[in-house]
Amino acid sequence: MKDDDCAPEKKGITADDLKTAPMDWRFPATNQAKHCYYSYNEFHKCAAEKGEHDKDCRKYARYYRSLCPGHWIEKWNEERANGTFPGRY
Repeated sequence: MKDDDCAPEKKGITADDLKTAPMDWRFPATNQAKHCYYSYNEFHKCAAEKGEHDKDCRKYARYYRSLCPGHWIEKWNEERANGTFPGRY
């Protein structure tokens, strides 16, 4: 048995995996909370219209995942599941 037989599989990381949300002129301040919330809502709007796996929707998903703290996303997902999320989508 070789040593590399027991090694975990390496997953390839692409340049797209390392990108974050680009500058958005609507959110010029350093506080990106509104940009985070907007991207989260835009993803769910896009997913409802085109499906989660659409190229544009994946872009918004990447944006909100890079901008928003994980505990905010978890809270919003729970609120969406319970029907108490204050967002439109």
